[in-house]
Amino acid sequence: MEKEKLAMFKKAHRAAKRRALKKSLLFKITIDDIVSQFYTQDKRCFYSGLQMNIIKSSKNGLLHDPFKMTIDCKNHLVGYTKENIVWCLYCVNSLKQRMSEEEIIDICKAVVIHNEKN
Repeated sequence: MEKEKLAMFKKAHRAAKRRALKKSLLFKITIDDIVSQFYTQDKRCFYSGLQMNIIKSSKNGLLHDPFKMTIDCKNHLVGYTKENIVWCLYCVNSLKQRMSEEEIIDICKAVVIHNEKN
């Protein structure tokens, strides 16, 4: 694996561990677990199916990348276990922290319907 990609997986692992400690959640994943999950998902967001950026991209000159990869717990009550983690887009994870999956899907459907009319 490229050195730069491995560094991003290690960074994601450390960040997840910090979040788990901060929220008193179970943390039982390894770097190998998260790398394996990433390739099991074919480098795509678990929720949207869109391709994720492994290396933070700044095509428009901004440091923020809504398509960067992030680790998500499907069930936040369970914590970080091999069976409970997925990779998703930063923008999707941000929504998921504030809304249910059903609410996100309803909003996405509304966006599609609205844009099909225009």
